[in-house]
Amino acid sequence: MNIIVADDEMLARETLVGILEDIHAGLEIREAGNGQELIELVRQKQPDVAFVDIRMPGKNGLEAIKEALPLAPSTQWVMLTGYAEFEYAREAIQLGAVDYLLKPADPELVRNILRQAKAKAGQDCLSHCREFESQMVSIFHNQSQPEQTLPSPGPAGESWLAVIIYEDTAAQAGENCVAQASVPQILRELINEHCSKELMLALVTLGKKGHIFIGKASTEKERRSLLRLPERIMECTRQQSTSSRLLTWLQTKEYATLAPLRDEVALLRSLSFLRSVADSSVLLSLSDLELLGADPNYAKTGKIAATLAQAYQDGDYVTFISSCEKLQNRYSSEPFLPPDMEKRLVAYLRCIIGPDSTIELHPDTGWLEQLPQAAGSFLLRRKSAEEPGRQDWLDAVIRYLEVNFCGDITVAGIAERFQVSPNHLSTHFHKKMGVTFIQYVTRLRMLKAQELLSRPGMKVNEAAEQVGYYSTRHFTNLFKENVGCYPSEFSKKHQR
Repeated sequence: MNIIVADDEMLARETLVGILEDIHAGLEIREAGNGQELIELVRQKQPDVAFVDIRMPGKNGLEAIKEALPLAPSTQWVMLTGYAEFEYAREAIQLGAVDYLLKPADPELVRNILRQAKAKAGQDCLSHCREFESQMVSIFHNQSQPEQTLPSPGPAGESWLAVIIYEDTAAQAGENCVAQASVPQILRELINEHCSKELMLALVTLGKKGHIFIGKASTEKERRSLLRLPERIMECTRQQSTSSRLLTWLQTKEYATLAPLRDEVALLRSLSFLRSVADSSVLLSLSDLELLGADPNYAKTGKIAATLAQAYQDGDYVTFISSCEKLQNRYSSEPFLPPDMEKRLVAYLRCIIGPDSTIELHPDTGWLEQLPQAAGSFLLRRKSAEEPGRQDWLDAVIRYLEVNFCGDITVAGIAERFQVSPNHLSTHFHKKMGVTFIQYVTRLRMLKAQELLSRPGMKVNEAAEQVGYYSTRHFTNLFKENVGCYPSEFSKKHQR
């Protein structure tokens, strides 16, 4: 956490800094000796918490806070006061201070304040990350342009990076993979662990097979954290890569703005068919894929394998058999194909087809000659149990929202749950319901909020949290927009 201690008495500052360092050794603590120094530090550092003495020469604590508030809206203010200054403390609370401490500070009270501040900062950070993720989903599913959605880079510059994770599994492998945490769950845990005000992280789902992990760092310290994340992602998800689930990791270069990052992600996705013949044990860059794509052996084989795998998973027998024949022709016309390519190809097809096939997919076993008959016969026998209910998926989404609308609901999260793309969900939801996904969820929440605010003793901030909003201000604006009055007005009118 980033903390400022502002007090004109050096001994008081040193005492409080010592208490804070005893509580948590990793805190970033800066000191200000007067109100003007405090304002400048807040402008530069955007602290999570500021401990401010009320009585300081020049600008006192209250005057400094009034001037600093617009510079750091998310900073939590804690007043340092003596016994004779309770009136000032009350005024500070009205300004937005979260608490006050009597001097000299009690270490246990400081610990409690720090614990509460850290919890609130974490909630605020995750809320900002959800907003950031919503922007990324819109941009990477071509619903908006980066220039229309995001603010210009800050004065210190930004660093952008993305990792694409592809999951290739057998068509019916889901039932056998529920024991382990899913890749999206692991990525969500990494977001919760690493996100901060200066490091925004987002997860964008690409249908059933892919995920884009996007990061934006706005300080040098968080930039270093961002650059370490690709290896961390690979380390945490590697255990998910098995004979029936093959993971491939594609990493972009670092960029100062979003637009070139999005362009490289598009290029990586266009070359992702090469994952069937690429080394899946390392992080692959665009130059790695372009090098493979420039080799006709890898490029042609990769395209055929990707078509074959998709046809098998779609149950398209004709395309599957045709792709098998093309693959056989490749091997007969090019007898000296790279041996490492065949090993990778077999591992890829073993993952896609292996559980359903009676043949042993392994180099030097005649697997390619047996594949059309063995796997093709299985395709002909397989009956899709999902097809009759496919038309009901949107109704299932609506039923889910009606029960869970107060939770952490995003288009990306629901799309991931029902295994469709966010763009597909948004388009069909709007077509069926006549309103956007977000508008529908907001309506449900506002109806529930009206019910809660009609209960005696219910406070506006409590109602906001119960229907899924951590920001009371955001909830108030939405309530006014949808209901026509402020929550406090509605509460006074309807509570008995």
